[in-house]
Amino acid sequence: MGFGGQGGGGFRRSFGPREMHPATCAACGQETQVPFKPSGDRPVYCRDCYQKQKAQQ
Repeated sequence: MGFGGQGGGGFRRSFGPREMHPATCAACGQETQVPFKPSGDRPVYCRDCYQKQKAQQ
């Protein structure tokens, strides 16, 4: 028997809808919602700015 047992189910779980938290994008200043509670010690980006940041890396 291989890793993961029968059915090939893997590790997929359903947690239901994510709790979203309000935040202000550090790049453009737009109000956005994020799936984590911002701690204030790291910048938070809206979806568009996050994609731009990711592309630059």
